[in-house]
Amino acid sequence: MQATVFAMLPAYIYARFSSLEQAKGHSLERQLEEGRAHIERNGWKYSESRELRDEGRSAFSGENRQPGSALYDFEQQAQTGAFKSGVVLVVENVDRLTRQGYEQAFDLLRQLTQNGVTVATTQDNQIYPAGDRIDMAKVMMVIIKAELALDESTKKSKRIKAVWKHKVNQAIAGSGQIVTPSIPAWLNIENGQIKTSSKRVAVLREIYDWYCAGHGLSAIVKKLNSRKEANWTAVRKAQASGWNTTYIHRLLTNRSVLGEFRPFAHSRTHLKDELAGTVIPDYFPAVVTAEQFNRVQGLLIQRQRTGGKSQHTQKNLFSGIARCSECQGVMYYQNGQRVGTPVRRSNGKSHIHRTARSYLKCNNARRNHNCSNKTAIRYEVLVNAILDTFLSAVADDDFFKTKPVVNRLREEVAEQERLKTLKETQLSTVVENLVEAHSKALAQKAAQLERDVEELDAALSVLRDKLKVEEGTATPEQVAKVLKNAREALDSDDPEISYAARLKVHQVFQGLFSRITCFPDGETAAFVDGLAVWCFDKEGNMSGGQMI
Repeated sequence: MQATVFAMLPAYIYARFSSLEQAKGHSLERQLEEGRAHIERNGWKYSESRELRDEGRSAFSGENRQPGSALYDFEQQAQTGAFKSGVVLVVENVDRLTRQGYEQAFDLLRQLTQNGVTVATTQDNQIYPAGDRIDMAKVMMVIIKAELALDESTKKSKRIKAVWKHKVNQAIAGSGQIVTPSIPAWLNIENGQIKTSSKRVAVLREIYDWYCAGHGLSAIVKKLNSRKEANWTAVRKAQASGWNTTYIHRLLTNRSVLGEFRPFAHSRTHLKDELAGTVIPDYFPAVVTAEQFNRVQGLLIQRQRTGGKSQHTQKNLFSGIARCSECQGVMYYQNGQRVGTPVRRSNGKSHIHRTARSYLKCNNARRNHNCSNKTAIRYEVLVNAILDTFLSAVADDDFFKTKPVVNRLREEVAEQERLKTLKETQLSTVVENLVEAHSKALAQKAAQLERDVEELDAALSVLRDKLKVEEGTATPEQVAKVLKNAREALDSDDPEISYAARLKVHQVFQGLFSRITCFPDGETAAFVDGLAVWCFDKEGNMSGGQMI
């Protein structure tokens, strides 16, 4: 009888399940079929476009009501008055909407009904009319069912957490047990063991080698797509779109290549918080060395600081690091004379340029914008001066023995470790005193010291990661070898060889120098970690500097 009052109203169906594992069953289709039948029995208007689905979204955690979910969008429409003319929301039971207790359930029902939404449940055939006060009997029924659903979800959550914690602890202990079938794309599970895919591992190592050689993310994407290399996504639409820079960056920063497994690092469940920071080493087969991984992390930081990707020409080896001393603006690369360019003289005879002549000029001064430094620095002279000086300096055992940034980070780690040890000693003393004589003040002091130790531990973790990255970068001897080989190829007639050489030299300059400063008198200064190590006059001769 009551249903006839709402006859011909447009009806929505809401269907949801919590775990993506449930997608293998028939939960979603069952809810939809029951909803369609319920709509037909009550004479409401059905449309497939009004079927709302939240797959793999928990009502216990409230994820199904967060931005991005179908229910969240429906609630937002209701609150803006989109359903004032009246609609019906058909759902299997109230616990499909929320399993967070009777307060949430009752508030949600009241919010929907006050905004023109009649809620109908198929399992118990109840209707909560829009605009009507929910009677006491129904309120009590909602409370009882909501609390039962909450209790059931809480118990289930505890069981699941216990199972997962046991699996993770077993894996930490080295049992070899597979915690989850979800593994990186370059691995497979065969006969209960995690194995590498030789073809994909080869591609992954190519990507790391290319990035270390100076190729940017876009260049790597072009290489892979040009040779029709199939990408690794499981989604067919994404497979068709090929490789992209976002995925390449993810591969270059994924510590799984070292064999590390971080349980629930990307999970949206409560276990994410409980297992935060847990790392299981050697869980996966390592496919990249720690040295190469740290090298890549250092390069990612460098390129982020100096402007990122290289242009295919990469003419200016100082791009991103050469600055004007007067305005701190970037130095503009100007190509004045190319090798092999024919020039006709005034007497009618032609001349072929045998040397290149390029210049660095302050870009602000060039545009007459707040800078008077109009000096032109001979580009080729500066490149040769820096290369010659570096290659001779490497022969000195005391020069660049340890990078200043490494020394500084080591000092910071040592100081943080000292402070942590001090706090832990203080905490141990306070706890001993607390055992002998309980005191509110001592309890508060112990709690504060625990927080201090946790903060110092977190800071130490960050510093140690930075130190690993810096220590993983190339040594001066390794850099010298790269520069010697690259220098000979810089002016090669083969554009590919020349380009590869410029990429390598540019990469070295980015990693070595914090900046190159150009002065109005034609002098330049090369800075490493904030200290001027070399100064050159306009002819490229050493004019000063400070050894570090």
